[in-house]
Amino acid sequence: MFMLNATKNILLFFSLSMLIYGCQKNRPEPSWEVEVLSPLMLDTVFLTDVISDTLININPDHTVSFVFSEKLYDVNVDSLVQLPDTIFSWSFKVPVEITIPPEGTIIENFDWPLDFASMGLGDVKMESALIRSGKLRFEVLNALSKDILCEFGINSAIKNETDTFLVSEVVPHGQLTFEEFDLSEYRLNMVGLEDSVYNTLNYFVGLYNDDQSLLVEPSDSFIVNIRFIDIVVDYAKGYFGQNTFGLGPDEYPFSLFDDLDVAGFSIEEADVQLKIKNQYGIEADFIIKELKAINSQTGEEASLESPMVDSALYIDRAFEISPGSGIIEASVHTFDFSQSNFGELFSIMPDNISYTLEVNTNVFGDTNDITNFFYYDAPIQVFIDADVSKGVMIDDMFAQNRVEWNGQGLKLDKVKSGDLVLVFTNGFPFTFSLNMYLEDENLEVVEVLILDAFIESGTLNAENAVDEAVETRIIQPLTESLKQVIREAEYVTYEILINSADNQHVKIYSDNSMSLKVIGDFQYLIEQ
Repeated sequence: MFMLNATKNILLFFSLSMLIYGCQKNRPEPSWEVEVLSPLMLDTVFLTDVISDTLININPDHTVSFVFSEKLYDVNVDSLVQLPDTIFSWSFKVPVEITIPPEGTIIENFDWPLDFASMGLGDVKMESALIRSGKLRFEVLNALSKDILCEFGINSAIKNETDTFLVSEVVPHGQLTFEEFDLSEYRLNMVGLEDSVYNTLNYFVGLYNDDQSLLVEPSDSFIVNIRFIDIVVDYAKGYFGQNTFGLGPDEYPFSLFDDLDVAGFSIEEADVQLKIKNQYGIEADFIIKELKAINSQTGEEASLESPMVDSALYIDRAFEISPGSGIIEASVHTFDFSQSNFGELFSIMPDNISYTLEVNTNVFGDTNDITNFFYYDAPIQVFIDADVSKGVMIDDMFAQNRVEWNGQGLKLDKVKSGDLVLVFTNGFPFTFSLNMYLEDENLEVVEVLILDAFIESGTLNAENAVDEAVETRIIQPLTESLKQVIREAEYVTYEILINSADNQHVKIYSDNSMSLKVIGDFQYLIEQ
């Protein structure tokens, strides 16, 4: 019985061994799937990445104000100092017949006042002026019986400290001769020969006979007319009179929005200060008759409305360290224009400002104060300083960036399936429309990852500020062609169009940001 059972056990063991052997011979190699997350791109968009840091200010409570400090225009009242066109007329005539001997001369030095009264500037007292540009026209009529040499000089016109203006011409008899001479850089001393008067130049006229006698009869004459042509004054000192100057309408380029690539921009409220920098040595009432914002691309216009419009804004005079030194201590005055519609002017995103002004000079009328001064290159300047902290609305502001792509060297041949997961965590009060491209080493686009993807803004509170960042995920299924591109790409570029959430005026904080991630979510097949 024992032997029979033993035999059965041996047969059973042998059968099981054969069965196990047969199973091992036909079993496949072991394999399993593993999920791997591979970070391919990571970037963070901060406020200064989309808006120039020159346009923003961070307040103590971490709110962000848009700060605009922009020159509106220069007011160059070049008509503040003008010189009469006609300087003087001089003539040589005799009541009875005379003879000028050979080599004889007729020479006169004399003061002659400039006729400011003919220009409606009767109370002007000019002491000195530096000519920036312009000419002197020398007109001579020789009604004598022969040619004669004429010299003309302005003793009180000096260039390079020592060179006195002097010209000489041989004037043919019986002819009217004229010539023009450059007066640029000549300094005119207009206090006469004795420094005792104003508005007066000292002149020299000389007539020189040749080696033959010259008979001059009462009907003969020699006439000299001197005129200023297109004189522009570079510097002047004296008392310029109590006058009213109307300026404009003139246009001045406005470049504030050149730093913002934006289709629309508006503000809810703003603290607006108009700053007038007076570099003239003259006090004045400055009156804005009209100030208009112009968008030359759209044709839109908006005019300033404020109680300060058409009101006299008093500006004190500047001071110069020493006459003609060019060192000026400007007088700066600030006027509050917060109660105005400047927000409306900003909303059309102007590229030009048009202004019409009135300037009333020397409002105190002190004619004994001979300290007015004028520099051509130092005009009255008008600036706007605006602080916008109550909210802004932005339409289609564009920004872009390029960062490195980290897909090189990935072994994707064992990837069975997967996705590219694009994760955007937006803490801005803005929505984003986003494009993202993969680029090769030559910055050529090799793959468009997404186009016009909508990224939600952060969650807004009652003040239109972000309470909580919002995550947006976009899934791109992995294809064979995308596998190849992931390994070959060197860079990723993204473009964003930025809009205020819900078309509201939103409040911005300094810690607002958006993170961008591209993660490879790959299913690897692992085989032994």
